Amino acid sequence: MSKFCIDTRNVPKTDKDWGSLKSLFDGSSLATGSGFTLGSIVYAKPHYSGVHEDHEAIYILEGRGRALIGGEEVDFQDDFLLVVPAGTEHSISHVTEGPVKAILVHFT
Repeated sequence: MSKFCIDTRNVPKTDKDWGSLKSLFDGSSLATGSGFTLGSIVYAKPHYSGVHEDHEAIYILEGRGRALIGGEEVDFQDDFLLVVPAGTEHSISHVTEGPVKAILVHFT
């Protein structure tokens, strides 16, 4: 990594039973302790994310489906932003047209 750039082409992805996740940036690279992470995620099928103590934003790049956020069903497609406040139960409950490719951000 240079001071200003991270070449993410060589960052390994983690395969899951529901798709894959690639961790692109976690804040520790700059020693900020900022509570910020950035990743790319692919949902090939539904995924229950649960509840966590940080906020989450999921920017849908490609695909269609349905999310369940705090008990509310939300249909999404390309160029949608799903926002999950800290402590809110959430999941990708249905992949209608996929795989769903997204950018994932966690922050405090």
